[in-house]
Amino acid sequence: MISIRNILFFTNENLKQLKKKRATLLLLFLFPVFLIGLLVGLAAGLLIPAENSPIRVALIDEDQTKESKLISSLLTETASGRNYIEIFPASREEAEQLISKNEISTSFSLPKNFTADLYEGESVTIPMVGNPSRPIDSFIAKQLVDSLARYIAAAQANILVINDYAKETPMPREERMEMMFEQFVDFTLFTLGKDKLLDEEVLKNSATSSPMNYFMLSGWFIVFSVWLLSFYIALVDVESKSMATRMKLFGVSVGQRVAGRLIVSLFVSSLLAGFTFFILVNLLRIEFYAVDMMRFGLFGLLYAFILLSGIALIGIWIPGKKIVLFLQCIFVFSAVLVSGALIPTLYFPQSFQNLLSYLFSPIALRWMMDLVLEGRNYANYTALVIYSFSASLVLWISFSLKERWRQ
Repeated sequence: MISIRNILFFTNENLKQLKKKRATLLLLFLFPVFLIGLLVGLAAGLLIPAENSPIRVALIDEDQTKESKLISSLLTETASGRNYIEIFPASREEAEQLISKNEISTSFSLPKNFTADLYEGESVTIPMVGNPSRPIDSFIAKQLVDSLARYIAAAQANILVINDYAKETPMPREERMEMMFEQFVDFTLFTLGKDKLLDEEVLKNSATSSPMNYFMLSGWFIVFSVWLLSFYIALVDVESKSMATRMKLFGVSVGQRVAGRLIVSLFVSSLLAGFTFFILVNLLRIEFYAVDMMRFGLFGLLYAFILLSGIALIGIWIPGKKIVLFLQCIFVFSAVLVSGALIPTLYFPQSFQNLLSYLFSPIALRWMMDLVLEGRNYANYTALVIYSFSASLVLWISFSLKERWRQ
């Protein structure tokens, strides 16, 4: 009971200190907005491709069978008329020249014996050559080729089952091969002719499909992170060494003082972030209902608590005010960087992208983006709740150990 009373006391005192620093509050509110706005605008200008410049992909047909020609023609026709991808037939030499001239993003080929391997049950590989000057376009084209390979594998499985049953009948080989070709045509038309391949499997990159909304929300996310750090640091500066000594004599623990700073920093930063987010949603004319706002707000609060916990842990265990401030800034900058707010995660190395699903800031921003840009009507808080519980546990253990060492 005494601990709770002390925490509430320090929370109230920290709020009073912030009220006295109105000029500092105004600076903390405006400076990150202008600074992050400039940085995000620069990143958007560098990373967003020019409009009306589709991803050009060369398709090389080395098999030259009626099956491979069917796939080539359907892929070319399906992609024609779209503003984000263009597939056209070319020879291997032409594709190499176009890549060297930086005129295409990727080339992939249907190799020799493609149809024979398909009918015989052999593994079918689709070689692909990317343009090193266009890594993001090459990665998106790779998703297309991977989806094509999956469809071909599914078609191969169906065709082989039919072929095995047909071999047990007295059907002539020519008739059996014709039936297999008809099955191949039916499956190909079903998957490619109805635009399923391009509509469902091409990677949707919000940074290029809706760049304004993406980078505006990313800027808000960065500003929110900077506010959390700034208010926490401002409250630490309020407490002098003499005051800390007096608090120690009165039996006030480190955890109680830190908890007061955490609560005030979380409350004030979340209040400012909620106000600016409401303005942002109205400026972008996004349909965002009350339930969506609640989901989004819960993600924001969980992210803010985890980030503040990391900031507080650095202050607890690291000696030296300047070193602590430097490490706290590095921690917040790293959390923002890996989240994809400053640079979209699609630009990160593929090996590093696999780790992002285990970090709290990419998880938080991804769900925020899904709620705002994709219109998700559900949310999964499990990962962030586990992070929050772990952060609370680590904080409690740190406070206990710190108090024992002080005594």
